[in-house]
Amino acid sequence: MGFSGSFIVARAGRPLTELAAVRTADCTPLWSARDVAGWQVLQACPITDPDPSLIDETHASALVAHVVDSDFATVQAESPDGLSWQCALSPEMARDYGLPGEWIGDAAEVGERAESWARGAGLRPDIVALRAALAAECDPLAEDLVFALLHALGFRFHDGTDLQPPAV
Repeated sequence: MGFSGSFIVARAGRPLTELAAVRTADCTPLWSARDVAGWQVLQACPITDPDPSLIDETHASALVAHVVDSDFATVQAESPDGLSWQCALSPEMARDYGLPGEWIGDAAEVGERAESWARGAGLRPDIVALRAALAAECDPLAEDLVFALLHALGFRFHDGTDLQPPAV
C-alpha cells in the first residue's frame, strides 16, 4: 500500500500550517519546503482539502494535489483572478480507478491552462516538461509525478534546487 495524502502549495509569509485555511483541515503535516519567493509545499495525510479561503487568506494562487495509494494524483489549481484548472496525473491509472474523464483531461489543453496559471502566479513554466508530466504514468510513484509537475510549473523549492521528495 502506498502513500495517500495531499500536497498543498501556496505563497505565504508564515508556515502553511499556521494558516487558518490549513488548520481547519483534518490532517497531519508530514513534510514541507519553501522557496526564496515565499512559495511553500506541505505534504499532509490523510487526503485533505484546505478551506476554500486559502486564496483569500494568502492573496495568491494555490494548488492542491491528492495522491491515491501512490498510484495516481488529482490536481486542482486556482488563482485570485479566477483562473483554475484540474487534472489527473498518471491518467491511465486514474481511469482504472474510475476517475471521470473530465478530471483527466487532454495533456495539451490542460498544459495551456496550467501554463497560464503558472505565469499569472509569477512562475516560469517549462511547457514541454509540463505536458510530459501531465501525460506520464507513475513509475513507480505518483508522488514523483507531483514533484515533476511542480518543477515543470516553475516552482523551485530548497533555495533554487529541484524539489525532492522527503527521505523515507
